Amino acid sequence: MDLEPQWNNAANTLVALITTYGLRVLGAIVILTIGWMISRVLYNGIRKLCERSTRLDRTITLFLANGARYLILIFTFSAVLSTFGIATTSFVAVLGALGIAVGLALQGTLSNLAAGIMLVLFRPFHIGDRIETGSVIGTTREINLFYSELDTDDNVRVIIPNGKLWGEIVKIPLHNDAERVEVRFTRPLTDDVETAVGRLRELVQHDMRINQVAQIGIDSVNEGNYVLVARVWVPRREAMQVRFDLNRAVKEEFQRRPPTREEARAAD
Repeated sequence: MDLEPQWNNAANTLVALITTYGLRVLGAIVILTIGWMISRVLYNGIRKLCERSTRLDRTITLFLANGARYLILIFTFSAVLSTFGIATTSFVAVLGALGIAVGLALQGTLSNLAAGIMLVLFRPFHIGDRIETGSVIGTTREINLFYSELDTDDNVRVIIPNGKLWGEIVKIPLHNDAERVEVRFTRPLTDDVETAVGRLRELVQHDMRINQVAQIGIDSVNEGNYVLVARVWVPRREAMQVRFDLNRAVKEEFQRRPPTREEARAAD
């Protein structure tokens, strides 16, 4: 039996397969490489172009750049499928049906995506704003489509799903310039109330950083002491330091106070 014709047919078939599919694989690799490079160039180009304008927030810049990159990658993937003879219309139909099934399974992820789009469109806060949500307080660094990144006061990066930022209460202190600071001091019942309030008011009025004195008075009375409270309005960026300075000043002031009549009588 002559095997030469069969070997020739097999060799011709193999060459045809390599010629046909090998070129397609090579073309797919070239398309993927070019598409990935174009997506990166377009991403960087949009970022640089948007950063030249002072009117565009960084959130909008990142949203447009990421959207353009993902759009190019989707077209690139469709072109790769076309090189292998796969009809993209059928693929889109299958992808749509698959998307419905995946969407039902990933409702939380899609809600984060929708929340990310709403954050970009309405911009209740911006990158660089200090916000408070739940038990997390920090400065926003990135607002992506699915999640946002915050840096806390102790320099810890926190990742928060966008659904938490859009669907729950978010405090943005920096939208207002002033902050109310409350300081409390425990005094013995032997202290004269009017004298203690007057000395505290005098200390507060001498601090030039305080914009307004809200209230000074007695918050509560206990068995052996009472709680003296001062509420003042100060510039937000100096609030913490004002609290520290007031606590120290009041402590030093009351340490220098003369004894009351009751204390002097008890000492005799």
